[in-house]
This record gives sequence, structure tokens and C-alpha cells, in this order.
Amino acid sequence: MKAGIHLGIALCALWALAGLAYAQESCNVKEQCSDCIQTQGCMWCSRPKTRVSGAVQHHCIPETSQFEDFCDAQHIENPRNTVDILEDEPLSDVSKDLKVTDRGRIIQLAPQRLRLKLRKGVTQHISVTYRQATDYPVDLYYLMDLSNSMLDDKQNLAKLGAKLADTMRNLTTQFKLGFGSFVDKVLMPFADTAAEKLERPCKDCAPPYSFKNDLPLDSDSSKFTAKVDDAPISGNMDAPEGGFDALMQAMVCKQQIGWRDKVRKIIVFSTDAKFHHAGDGRLAGIVQPNDEQCHLDKDGVYNDFDKYDYPSVAQINKIAQREEINVIFAVSGYPDLYESLSKMIDASSFGVLDKNSANVVELVKEQYERITSKIKLGDNLTDSSPVTISYSSKCHGSQDMVTNECDNMKEGSEVVFDLSVTAMECPADGKPLFIEVKTLQDKLIMEVEFDCNCGCEETDRVDNATQCHGQGALVCGVCACYPGYRGDSCRCTTTGVHELSEDESQCIMSGDTYPCSNQGYCSCGACVCDSPDFVSGKYCQCNRRLCSAGDGKECSGHGTCECDKCKCKRGYQGQFCECEDNSKCIEPGKQKECSGHGECKCGKCRCNKPDGLFYSGQYCEDCQSCSTGKCGLFRDCVQCKHFGTGVLAENGECNKCEIKPQPVDYLDDKIINMARLCTFEDSTTGCYFNFTYLYMDNGKYSIYVQREQQCPEPAPVLGIVFGLVAAIVAIGLLTLLIWKLLTTIHDRREYAKFEDERRKAQWNTDANPLYRPATNTFQNPAFAKQQAN
Repeated sequence: MKAGIHLGIALCALWALAGLAYAQESCNVKEQCSDCIQTQGCMWCSRPKTRVSGAVQHHCIPETSQFEDFCDAQHIENPRNTVDILEDEPLSDVSKDLKVTDRGRIIQLAPQRLRLKLRKGVTQHISVTYRQATDYPVDLYYLMDLSNSMLDDKQNLAKLGAKLADTMRNLTTQFKLGFGSFVDKVLMPFADTAAEKLERPCKDCAPPYSFKNDLPLDSDSSKFTAKVDDAPISGNMDAPEGGFDALMQAMVCKQQIGWRDKVRKIIVFSTDAKFHHAGDGRLAGIVQPNDEQCHLDKDGVYNDFDKYDYPSVAQINKIAQREEINVIFAVSGYPDLYESLSKMIDASSFGVLDKNSANVVELVKEQYERITSKIKLGDNLTDSSPVTISYSSKCHGSQDMVTNECDNMKEGSEVVFDLSVTAMECPADGKPLFIEVKTLQDKLIMEVEFDCNCGCEETDRVDNATQCHGQGALVCGVCACYPGYRGDSCRCTTTGVHELSEDESQCIMSGDTYPCSNQGYCSCGACVCDSPDFVSGKYCQCNRRLCSAGDGKECSGHGTCECDKCKCKRGYQGQFCECEDNSKCIEPGKQKECSGHGECKCGKCRCNKPDGLFYSGQYCEDCQSCSTGKCGLFRDCVQCKHFGTGVLAENGECNKCEIKPQPVDYLDDKIINMARLCTFEDSTTGCYFNFTYLYMDNGKYSIYVQREQQCPEPAPVLGIVFGLVAAIVAIGLLTLLIWKLLTTIHDRREYAKFEDERRKAQWNTDANPLYRPATNTFQNPAFAKQQAN
């Protein structure tokens, strides 16, 4: 036991020494103060002290060094991150219902504005608090496809308009409702442009149109019902509709639609058809891309449909984020298409309507609760940004988990996120970077400045210094040579013959045998690297090519190269930062990597097969070869939510289910991509029901249930009785026929045998009884002798 402890201590010591050696090497090769402080774990001494032996320490040293022995504190350059709070208004009080007009806005995120000064490679932790306000105002705009196939949907929506408004007012008293409709571009080949078809494209139909703002947002629900009821049905030629044109106008026409500031904005997009997208307009000769501008006339009609192409999915996503709008795709056709579309548009959701939209109120309420129960932080950073941000929170358990979203939020719920902000690069222009960390309604603005230069470059500078032979300035204790000169002391010119002899010993790094690491040549006691774009360092010992795995990207695009070694961004690891870190292998709310059923390699779980059990899923959380896997976990909720039967339904506990199974007619196309098929018997009905589940990247499960149960048909009793009687009669007749057949065969065989024997018989006349006389004479042998005498 003690030997094991000693071995562990020895290994830890070796790792510490190795890390210190690497830090020492990384720091010592930095020749300028700005390069030194941009290297994590290094600090700069502008005036190092001299040891007894006379040797001078390196200027760039690891932070772990005891610098007091060779450098005074006032000569140390070791900047730290700083955070200044510019705006931190208190969160809205959830004990009272705040109106939009109270203090100008409702505050759910704090702080609101920060100024950060970051040193490259040093992570700064920032705590951000979110609290969901009570009675948050909502603007809901119902955007409906009014092609001919949606007639019954429109009629139901008109009937349910008041119920929809009342349902939403139970969720928030600050509620407004609007209505818009769309068909398609009134151009060939999307619509028939013949005069009679333009006037009446179908029976009892109004002329076609692209988009119409029938009712701007209003708090009077009776207007909504009237407008929906009065909206005419129209028609067009092709199956896809122009919904994207309408969706774009509904989002960008802020004044015409009546969108308020600082409210939750929702568009319910209702259709039963596919959609046209960017590029389809060329079929009608429209080549100008959608300009993302409002083009509604005074009557709220989009008349520039013939000038601009349909928007792309990327444009819809961009505008939805910019205008802070949630989109709910409520469709009664092509559910797979719109489910995929919702995954491409941030802050959007998806639900399936009944064929006549009878469940529209329940669907809108359910999607609204889903939207409001989830908080997700995002930012405007790109892959090329010099700053990275990673998020963590305890909302999934008692320990911090790497996540930027939390579920099960309710009014008054509060959650704290920890933001790890790291400057990975120093921008060439040195300008501050403005970062927005936001939810859909709230945001935190961070003004990031980069601490990439040393203060001594201004305060500790001597021009034409004697240490630099008058050919350079002494900056932070080292020479910065003037143009045309080089070397540690600016003794050498960049051109011409050097008067001083070269000293190759100054070009050989400690522990090496070749000058300039064999990647350059020694000139005037200083190394000149062969490929300055890739090879650098005082001894040409650093080669940036060694930071590439051969894909042409330095550190796989996920880090920076520091002297042959990759410094990975947060969330990545590996020699070339090619792997996501092990946090990607931990299921949200859990603690074990790969659920304890596998090992994490390069940020992905590789599942084990213990005792012949096969585990699968992103986190090896599902057992495919077990008896039920997670089928049993979802069974009761699927049964209760969709069929209204089972234990939960009997106890009235369906509301405990967080899942929402999506009904489909067939599951054949859902049993793909490792989706698991589950089949159970409904004890209430005696029927079987089927559903599939598949783990998604967002930590949720996608569940599809077959719309109808598979019930065994009732046994036909009368048919069975008549069938049984008929079978008995048939068996009796068959038995008689077989007996008759066998006896006939036997008789025929006997007769044939008789005939054959008769033909073969050969009788003599004297022996044949037929030829014997009727009388015979017999002689007694005993009297034969007496007669003779």
C-alpha cells in the first residue's frame, strides 16, 4: 500500500517537473516582452539581477519561478485580467406583475454590461444570473396558409380564436394577437395567370395573393375571430406554397405588424404543404435575392413578390435571431420536413396539427410552455473570433455541467451560468471586441480589450542605447534594433559583410548539437531561420508545421501553435486539438463518462459490450440488446399522452410527462439512425401500440408513436361453427370415399388374379370332373380271387 502511494507521489512529481520544464522552455524562447506575456504562464523581467557567477537570467520566465532572487517586483510584467461592471440593474421582482412600461423594461438577465481586459490564454470566469419574470408580455402572430386545402383548418381556427386568446391570457395578461395569411407568388408557374383563373382559381375561391397582413397585433380577440372568419380561401397551381415570403414580411415589418419592444414575440406558421425557398423564384424569372426589407402597402399586402426571390433558410434564421422571434411550425402535413426545418432555425419549435387543426389551441399552449420553460444562452462569436466562451451551470444537478441551456424553468425560477471567457489571439488592429451573450429577450454586452503589450515598452525605453551599439533602443531590457540592424545587441546589419567574426556557440540551444536547430544558419552570433513564416525562435527551434496534422489547419483550427505544441481552445484536446474534451461524453445531469458503459475517446463515447449486452447512444445510455432498453421508461407517458390510457391516465398524472410523442401513420421511415422500436400491449384495450425513440444532440429524445393501435380482429364465431360442421361433414365424406376407393381397388385386384389363374389352368379330359360318367363300377379286391376260382 505504501509502495503504491510512493509510486503515485513520484509520478505526480515527474509530471510536475515535466510541466515546469515545458513552461521553462516555452518562456525562455521569447525574446520580446509582448511575446512573453502573450504566452500563458510566462512573465517578463525587464531588469534581471546578476547571479554570483555573473550569469544573467532569461528575461521571460515561468510564473512559478521565485523571481525575488533575480528580479525586483517593480520590473516584472505579468498582467492580470480585469472586469469592470458598467451596468448591473437588479432583476425584476417576481413577487409582483410588472408591465412593459415599468422602468421601461423587464430585466431577466444580470449583469447587463461589462468591460473586460483579457490577457491572451488566461481564462476569466463571469457569473451571469437569469430569473424568469412573472407575467412576461407576449405578441403572438398567427400566419396561416389559406390555399384551398386549408379550408377546414381556417374554419376551426375561427371557431377557436376566442379560446386561443383566453388560453394565452391565462399564461400572461399582457397578450396581443394578430393574423396574417399567404398563398404564393402570383406568377407562372406558381399560379395560373389566365384572366379567369386569376379571378377565381377554384370553386368559391378568391383571387390568389402572396401575403396579407389581415390583422395587426391587437388585444381584442373578437377582431381575430372576425378576421379569420372573413379571410377568403384561394388557390394556386403547385403544391409548395410561398410561406417563406410571408414569414419574412411578418418578421421585418415591425411597425405594420405591431411588434412591441421587450416582449416575447411568437409567430405560429400553419400549413399543410411544403415551402418554396431561395432559387425557386428563377422559375418565374426572378433573379434578385430577397432583400430582407419590408414591402407591405397601405392595405398590408405584399406586392413586390415579383421583384424578389423567396428567402433562404439561412435568411429566415438570421432575421428570427435579429428580431428575437420564436417561430412555431404547426403543420398538418410533411412533419419530417418541418421538424428538420425547426432544427435549422434557432429558437423555433415544431408540432403536428390534426387534419382540421382542431388541436391548435392545445398545440400553441404546449409549444409556448416549451419555449418559456427553456433558457439558452448564446453569443455572436464565430470560429474566427479571437475570443472563446464556454458555458456551465448547475441547473442539471448539484454539480457544474458544461451546458448553455436549462430546462424546466418556471416563473420566478433562477439559474446561474458560469462563463469562461478566453482570449485566444491578440487582434492585429488592437481594437476592442464587443460580444453579445443573450437569450431571446435579454442580453449581456461585454466590451473586451486585449492586454497584449507591456507597460515597460513606454516607461522603460532608452533610444540609441549603448547596449545596442547606438543602433537600436533598449526596450524592457532588450534591444529593439532600428531598420537595417539585427542581433541581440544590434551589432549586425541586415545586408553586407559583417565585420565581426561569428560565434556559433551563441546559436546553439542548450542540449542541442546543431546551430539554429538545423533549421537555419548562424550569422553574427544570431540565428537566421530558413522559413521565417513557419520557423521561429531565438534558435529556430520552433516549427509551426509540427502543429498541423496534415489537414492544412494549424491545431485543427481549434487552438494556437506555441513552439511546436498546440495550445487548445477550451473544449478541445489532443496533440493537434483534433478532439473535443471529455465533457462531451457526459450526459447532461449525469456524472459518469459514457454512462459507465464505455470509454471516451476524442470527445466521443465508444461503448463496451459487457456480458454480451450492447450499449449505444451518444452517451452509451441505451442498451439495445437488453429486454426493453429505455422503452419501459417512455411507455407510460406515450400511452397516457397519445392514447389516454395506462397507469398515468388512470391517476390523472399525464402532466408529469415531459416528453411529447409525435404521431405518425407509419413508423417504417422512423426506424433509422439507431432509432429504437418499442412495442407494448395496452392492458385497457388489449391492443398493441408501437413507438420509436432516438437520442438527439440537444440532450432530448425524439419520440414518434404510430397513430393507431394494432388491435386483433374479433373471432368470427358463426363462421367458426359453420366451418367446423362443414369440416366434420367433409371429413366423413372423405372417409367414405377413401373406403369405397380402397374396396374397389381390392375387388379389382382379386378379379384380375382370378382371371389370370383361369387363363393359366391346363385340365385333362379324363381328370376333368365334367367329363366323368354319372355311374362308376367298383371292384372289391377281397372277392376278386373267389371269382377267379
